[in-house]
This record gives sequence, C-alpha cells and structure tokens, in this order.
Amino acid sequence: MASNTGKGTALALLASAQWGATGIWVALLRDLPTGTTLVFRFLTATLLLTVLLAALRGFRRPNRAALEGGVLLAAYYVLATVGFYLSDVVTVSLLVATSPFFVMLLRLLRREGLHGREVLGGLLAFAGVAVVVLLGGPASGESHLVGDLCGLGAALVMALYSRAGDRLRGQGWNVVWIACALGLLVSVPFADPMASVPDGRQWALFLGLAAFSTLAPGYLYPLACQHINATSATVVRLSTPFFTALFALLVLGSALGVQHLLGAPLVLVGVYLTLPRG
Repeated sequence: MASNTGKGTALALLASAQWGATGIWVALLRDLPTGTTLVFRFLTATLLLTVLLAALRGFRRPNRAALEGGVLLAAYYVLATVGFYLSDVVTVSLLVATSPFFVMLLRLLRREGLHGREVLGGLLAFAGVAVVVLLGGPASGESHLVGDLCGLGAALVMALYSRAGDRLRGQGWNVVWIACALGLLVSVPFADPMASVPDGRQWALFLGLAAFSTLAPGYLYPLACQHINATSATVVRLSTPFFTALFALLVLGSALGVQHLLGAPLVLVGVYLTLPRG
C-alpha cells in the first residue's frame, strides 16, 4: 500500500511539474503571433499522438463523453495558452490552479450541500485571486488583465471537465487526441498567414511543449490516480504554480512580484480547503 502511495505521488508530482512548464514554453515562443503558436502546438501534439497510437495500436472508438471531454480540454488548452501569452506565467498558473474553487461554485449552483470549510476556502481563494489580479494588472495594461481572465476561464473549463469523472474512464488518449485536433481546427482561422514558418529553435520548443507539457502529463496524471485517490492527486496538483515559479526563475529570470507573495498563500490554502474529502 505504501509503495502504491509513493508511486502515485511521484507520478502526480511529475505531471504537475510538466504542467508547470507550459507557461515557460509559451513565453519562449512569444516572438510568434498567438494564433501561430496555437496552431503549431496543436499540430505537433496531434501528429505525435497519432504516430504513438498507430505504433501501439491504441486507437479506440470514442464515445459521447470522450467527444464532450475533448471539447472542454481543447477550450482549456486555448485559454491557458492565450493567458500565458498576455500575462506573466506565474500569475496565470496560480489562476488556473483555482479550478477546485469553480467546482465548489458549480456545486453551489446545483444546490448541493457545502461544508463550512469549503465556504471558507472559497472566500480565501477568491481573496487571493483578487490580490493577484488587482495588484498585478494595472501596472501591465489591459492585455495583462485579459490574460488573467483567460487564466480564470481555463480554471472554469477545467472544473467542468473534472465533473465528467468516471464517464471518461478508458477514453484518456481519445480525449487528448480530440482536444488537440479540435484545437488545431479552431486555431487555424486566427493564425497570421504572413507569419514565417517556425525555425529550428521554435520547432524544438513546440516539440517540447507538445511532448513534455501536453501529452506526457495527460498520460501520467490518470496513471497516478490509479495508485492514489483523486483527492490526493488534486492536492499534489497544487504544486503546479510552485514549479512554474521555479522554472520562470531559472529559465526566464523572472522573480515573484508582491502580488504573488501576498495572493499565492490565500489561493493555495483556499483551494486546498475546497477540495472534497474522501
């Protein structure tokens, strides 16, 4: 039992680190237009996954839940990528991490029972988001605020995605492939036709973004949930902003701002309190 817990925690931490690196890849690609980055991110991921599934004979017939999950996951990828483009990566990573807070709000709208701990957590998370957005936005202009809103939108979409629960069991790769293919179709009209084709360095970054921060965590996180329960895995995912901050410091040389130091503890403690116990 202990070995399963250790293995599951290690897998969840690895997936969290890979998701935490997403903003760094995008930040290194900011010399390309946003639409172009979206197109080549989804194109690279779709091609890689198609080759992988063909080699492993892993194609399965998608069900309706997989199609719905693919739509939500595509929306999450688009919103998160745009958010990382327009705002600083640590802020967006923190905002994306508030998805359990939105799960709590969805439960409230459905008139499901909430514990006092969850309500307190929701208030703390909301206060933390307000601190991060209000202290970080005005100094960076309107685009920064739009990026923050995209981060919150990504958190809301992930909350909707998480409610699919067991309906997506056994459809993991189908969902990821549908999300990447759909994201590619949606992004093409917004790509700049005059933009140059990515050079060798940019192709390497797209390959890293697709393999390391799109496909790999999409496989590892469900695997982690086979060894530890979903609540424990979600708690481990709260480490994602810390990995983002570490990578931003090491790769981009970006230090934490006062809004992160004040808001991050409120966001993370609040989100932890909103997580279901079981």
